[in-house]
Amino acid sequence: MAAACTAVGLAESRKLGERAAYLEGFLRFLTQAEAEIRYGMMPVREVVFSCRSQMELLDFCASKLAAGVPFPSAWRQSAERFGGEDTQFLLDFGKGLGSTDLEGQLAHLQLYRKLAESRLKEARANRDQKGKLYRQLGVYGGIALALVLW
Repeated sequence: MAAACTAVGLAESRKLGERAAYLEGFLRFLTQAEAEIRYGMMPVREVVFSCRSQMELLDFCASKLAAGVPFPSAWRQSAERFGGEDTQFLLDFGKGLGSTDLEGQLAHLQLYRKLAESRLKEARANRDQKGKLYRQLGVYGGIALALVLW
């Protein structure tokens, strides 16, 4: 019983860490995408293909693009599948990507990089504060439950 409660606490704590890692990956993608668009003049489709190994979301999006799905639909499907609590953020990002000229694309990427940095800071704070709390609640809750049932 105590082990089950501990496992639940660890699982919830792990989710917080996964979100922070996910946002770190998205931030790396934004930085690389900005460089490739600015200096390589790459279209969005090619940027997704070149970054596909960085995140599962990008790999899924690239596979949809390879199957002939237009970028807005491929991005939407990817964001809905892998976005978690950041789904709307990713959907909004995808709506603006590839829809303007070069300067508009760069401004869009810079804006979302700042927004992602803010979300990452929040996710790391949650991971550090709430992650420890979830682990402790799992352990102590499991011990308390075992004592009550014993």
